[in-house]
Amino acid sequence: MKPQSKTPHANHGQHSLNLPKETAKHTLRCLLGCNVGEAIGAAIGYFLGLDIITTLVLAVSLAFTTGYAFTVIPMLKTLPLKKAVRVALVGDTASISAMEFAENTVAFLIPGFMGAALFGAIFWAGMGIILVAGFAASYPIMYYAMRKAVQEGRKPSCH
Repeated sequence: MKPQSKTPHANHGQHSLNLPKETAKHTLRCLLGCNVGEAIGAAIGYFLGLDIITTLVLAVSLAFTTGYAFTVIPMLKTLPLKKAVRVALVGDTASISAMEFAENTVAFLIPGFMGAALFGAIFWAGMGIILVAGFAASYPIMYYAMRKAVQEGRKPSCH
């Protein structure tokens, strides 16, 4: 297998890329964006004394919102807003959904995590576990989308 590098592509003048590395980078950006929103939602729910389901709905809603924002904002350098939003909605919905499903499923499976205090050891140990689960769930979807874009001769625009 030929290693991929950032050299001009002979036929199209495009740059090839290290797809696994770029996918990991974009998946980490997605993970960051989504979890910023999720953390804000969880904090709001906690401080307002909301029940677990209401807090979860708020947190996941904010995860999608910030995940999309982390995609759209950098794309505004090269795309108009309407196109950037369309790319984000089409490209990110599956990966964000997989990430959120994995993270929340694992969070419910960790004994004591859902009720853990912000400064408690179970909270931070659980965060380490759920973030890995979210990355692992989202990476294959992101890889597929980016590989498909490359095969179609487009620059991957996920995140």
